[in-house]
Amino acid sequence: MARNVPAYETQRFSFGPGILYMGAIGTTPLVDIGAVKGDVEVVIERVPLQLKQGSPQSLVKQYAVEENISIKITGVEWDFDNFTYALGAGVTSISGADEVFEFGGDTDVNQRALRFVHLTGDGGTIDMHFFTTEGSGNLAMALKETDWHDFPYEFSVLEGTTDFEGAALVANRKKIKIIRTPV
Repeated sequence: MARNVPAYETQRFSFGPGILYMGAIGTTPLVDIGAVKGDVEVVIERVPLQLKQGSPQSLVKQYAVEENISIKITGVEWDFDNFTYALGAGVTSISGADEVFEFGGDTDVNQRALRFVHLTGDGGTIDMHFFTTEGSGNLAMALKETDWHDFPYEFSVLEGTTDFEGAALVANRKKIKIIRTPV
């Protein structure tokens, strides 16, 4: 007899990579950012304002005063468009056979919609929709001697106004939508 074994459903287990897509706000992101390395991290955080009473102090109520969501992924391709999205600024161009990235002096931060799609081990999908994001403004290019050059991208999720089909987002559903589709 097994002891201390919780109830579980193996079809809810998940592991491995996924694909990050970018696109214009209000549309389904279709541009694959390309090859990535390592883990992807999605952080969803609520920051509480706490009211405590008594001595010793005891928590009696809390309200969320911040909601922060971010996604981090590490690219391994020299893709200048991705650089502009991660930085929230920059200009790319083609000059003959040369691809050109130029940066500096822009106070605005561009916005993108993101979609992360992960195929689960049993063939289902996890589909994360980030309706409006901005790049972190940081791009630490790791130019390693004995490993792949890598480019960590981080995006902060803002409150969106429309979903991927252009429909208005409703209260309490304006930052992220996660869809799990089982087999």
